[in-house]
Amino acid sequence: MGKELLGFPWAKGILAEAEAILGYPPEGALDDPQRLAYTEHAQPLILLVEWLATEAMVREAGLRPEAVCGHSLGEYGALAAAGVIRWEEALGLVLLRGKLMGEAARRSPGFMAAIIAPQREAERIAAEAGCFPVNYNSPQQVVVSGEKEAVERAMEEAKSRGYRAVPLRVSGAFHTPLMRGAEERLRKAMERIGFRSPGVTFVSAVSGKPERDPVRIRELMARQMTSPVRWVEVVRSLEGLGVREAAEVGPGEVLTKLGRRTTPRITFRTWREYVGI
Repeated sequence: MGKELLGFPWAKGILAEAEAILGYPPEGALDDPQRLAYTEHAQPLILLVEWLATEAMVREAGLRPEAVCGHSLGEYGALAAAGVIRWEEALGLVLLRGKLMGEAARRSPGFMAAIIAPQREAERIAAEAGCFPVNYNSPQQVVVSGEKEAVERAMEEAKSRGYRAVPLRVSGAFHTPLMRGAEERLRKAMERIGFRSPGVTFVSAVSGKPERDPVRIRELMARQMTSPVRWVEVVRSLEGLGVREAAEVGPGEVLTKLGRRTTPRITFRTWREYVGI
């Protein structure tokens, strides 16, 4: 994950900053499946890759964003790219976020699954099964989350109605009330960091809308861990802003594919296409 970014000379400084915060050299951890299996390690390492890719877009491709957004964890990278918080502050918060979510998942084990169905149908299935719709990823994909038995019921019900249901490789019921205790502890850490007005348009995945007030942005981020990810609304907001081209700046291509399924009006690409990797 992200190993192709480590060859740039400027990457060494970012890796050194990350090591000082993480407490271990991140280079070897990026392709360590045992470490990446735990959300407390995976989250800060994913953010590191996001930041390296962001820097590659600027330093190697000469591109700077006019608008930024992020899906769940990715909102921290978006905040740093918009200048709302420093990237080192984002990494410190995500390091804590991963630890807290890992602890919460061990106390209250949960499960998540993607329901490939229209939004309202997925919401009905989740309500009947006793779990929560938490990621509105595309008009035809909603991720549900909750206690394992409830999510399994939702998957069975979806299949009985002719829809697909795909279990996700995660360690907890993220974006549900089961994360409430972790959320409150993260909120206290956020209160110690000065949030600034974004230097470019920041679209919140909690509200689904552009947000400028740093006080409101902090509050939205404080609620993020137990709030749904309104990704379809984010993409619609980008459309409304006149965005015609978007780059996914992270280790995968999931958001690129989701964006293409949501609208034909925006061209979605990965950062690799711009940097030439």
